Amino acid sequence: MIVKTEKISNLSVWTERNLNGKITVTVYSEYRPVVSFDPGKINERRLAVVQLVELGYCKNQVAGKICGFHRITVGKLLRKKRFLGVEAIFEDNRGSKAPWKYIGSIRKTIKKLIREHPDWTDQQIADAVEKQLETTISRSAVARIRTANQDAKTERHTKHDLEQLAKISDSIDLKQHDERQLSFNFEADSEFKKQVDGFANEDTPKPQTDTEKVFLDHLQQGQRNVFAGMLLHHLFLGHINFPNAFDLSTSINNIYDYYEIMGTILFGLNIGLSSIESHKLINSRDMGLLLGRTSSPDETTIRLRLKQMAEFKPSESLIDYFANLFLSLGFINPEVFFIDGHFLPYYGLKVLAKGYHTVRRIVMKGNEIHVVSDLEGNEIYVVSDLDGKPLFSITEGCDIDFRPIIIRAADKIISLGINRPILVFDRGGYGVHFFSQLSTSADVVTWARYVKKDELKDLEYTSCLMLNGKRYLIAEKTKLIRESISTAIKEGRTEATSTEVRMVVFKELDKDRPVAIYTSNHQKSAPDIAAYMLSRWGGSENFFKEMMSLYNFNYHPGYDLKELEEQPLVDNPEVKTIKKTTKGIKEKMGQLALAKQQTESKIKTRKDARLKKKLNTLQKEIDAYNEELNGFQTALKEMPDKVSIIEVLQGRPMNKANLEKKKIYDLIQMVAFHSREHLVNLFRSCYDDPRDVKQILTKVTKLPGYVKLVGKTLVVLLDWIEDKKHREAATRFCHLINGMSPKLRGHMEFNLYFRISSIPQVGYCRQK
Repeated sequence: MIVKTEKISNLSVWTERNLNGKITVTVYSEYRPVVSFDPGKINERRLAVVQLVELGYCKNQVAGKICGFHRITVGKLLRKKRFLGVEAIFEDNRGSKAPWKYIGSIRKTIKKLIREHPDWTDQQIADAVEKQLETTISRSAVARIRTANQDAKTERHTKHDLEQLAKISDSIDLKQHDERQLSFNFEADSEFKKQVDGFANEDTPKPQTDTEKVFLDHLQQGQRNVFAGMLLHHLFLGHINFPNAFDLSTSINNIYDYYEIMGTILFGLNIGLSSIESHKLINSRDMGLLLGRTSSPDETTIRLRLKQMAEFKPSESLIDYFANLFLSLGFINPEVFFIDGHFLPYYGLKVLAKGYHTVRRIVMKGNEIHVVSDLEGNEIYVVSDLDGKPLFSITEGCDIDFRPIIIRAADKIISLGINRPILVFDRGGYGVHFFSQLSTSADVVTWARYVKKDELKDLEYTSCLMLNGKRYLIAEKTKLIRESISTAIKEGRTEATSTEVRMVVFKELDKDRPVAIYTSNHQKSAPDIAAYMLSRWGGSENFFKEMMSLYNFNYHPGYDLKELEEQPLVDNPEVKTIKKTTKGIKEKMGQLALAKQQTESKIKTRKDARLKKKLNTLQKEIDAYNEELNGFQTALKEMPDKVSIIEVLQGRPMNKANLEKKKIYDLIQMVAFHSREHLVNLFRSCYDDPRDVKQILTKVTKLPGYVKLVGKTLVVLLDWIEDKKHREAATRFCHLINGMSPKLRGHMEFNLYFRISSIPQVGYCRQK
């Protein structure tokens, strides 16, 4: 129910009372809600007055009038908020801190009893004073008088004191660290001892600095590392010569090279860190070993170096470098390539779409990133092989049509040395003219459209296919497809295009529901074409699921936010507020209309100037409320009921350097994916159950363990694995890896030797 409405400056202030009697004041600017508060709660009024001024809706005096404060008080609140934060405006430091209401004689009596009976409690002294003076004394008053002359301030350490304490703490930690150095228990494994003794003849790395000397000393004594299993990924990083890829010349003297920053991100991804900010949660010394350093860079350094790297705009050359490398090393199967897209809710090349975050009360934008790999996915356009391994990525705004992306992908694949690649994509890339263009350089495989049911009848099914446990019958025929003249005109052409395609039809055995595929390829068999199209339902979609579950693929490193989540369609909160106010206006107008009718009835019975004046006043109020109602209803028509995820945002485009960061970060995610897949493929020869190969391999790579530098070899003793089958598979895997001579390449290079502990739970003994 509307209790009161008034116009203050250019703002409308509406006071409403609900059925429970709670009063709410809502301030509107141009019929849109600005702030809302309970006038009975001073903290809500303080927050509202600060918002009104800081958001620029009014000056201090007007805001104070609306929220019930003097303009000087408003100035003090704004100053507190600016210097001390929003929490400071809620603190109330007014009022006396001592029991001044007690006169001198009462205080003197209380102090005398405290001196005479120091063992009495505050309540006992208060009771004694009440008996003597016949007055009421509170226990808390006695407590304040007892401690009145005591220093209530907590002693704070100076900066110098804290520095001295830190030095003492470091010296204690260093001493304990030296006392806790570990040695491997060679006595329980003679073969292991013999192997390690052979490494002692190698030349030990020469330290260049005092820090490196301390680092080598600790490794030579042996130490625990929670990320020991992650050193297995150096096998793949050595294959692709990871450090050379990021050899960017720079005049800036930095502690960490670019490849070390990228390596930190890569290992963080495989460890399970979902963002750059998550690096503050780990021990930098443990992570540093993975780089061959005493410690890894913190999240601030990673962000700074990533920003510096983005200024070189190296993403396209890096994407081409790794794509060519993956193909030349045989990590990608070039038989067929799939392409599709995945929507990512991040700040992209353009500020494109928004969704309302009900907790933060802000609108969050989204964009679309496209990745190319040999399999198809959802919507980060990816081109991947039959194993789902990504090849490269194309990042664009979602205003770009799918078909130009496919042409760019085809051109890039051809430039990598693949003549006439086969591209498989969904119906989003369908287009007759597009088929005729693309078919000059690449083969097309996609779902057929506009196929009449009669065309799929009476076909001769001449071959069959078994895929994913299902059996299919296959038929094919040649077909001429044409586009409509309206489609041609819409695309700026005067004549419609027609082209001849090969239509492959398949249906499941014992089911009468044929499905058609169009392709321009005439070399592959019909079952192969059907298998390609059907594969996009499996491996390609699994690629995106794995990328999301493993690496938080939606994360955008260009902004210092923890995570950006995809926002659903939600009710517009402004619509709800305005509808509530318009309902109250209608109720108020109903009350005024009733009062007007009663006044008109009284005027009919007796003539009275006061009644006529009251009638005019009521009519003016009704007209004023009606005008406000029309204003709110007009504003309501201009607002959407839902805040849409696809609604175009008018805002500032994302900085291109931030887009570079996203491209580089996505590339590192794909390299991390390839590294994991490479180890998985090797592990398959050591573990015969295909159902959980990836889970067991992940368990092995995340094992903690003990590391010790012997000669130039870093011996990695991974913790005992309880399950016998898994332990034996991991042991065979370590033998396989050791046979490939893995190395830790980087600032300091070591040979790597892996071993699974043969001792349950404990793989070391403490030095005496």
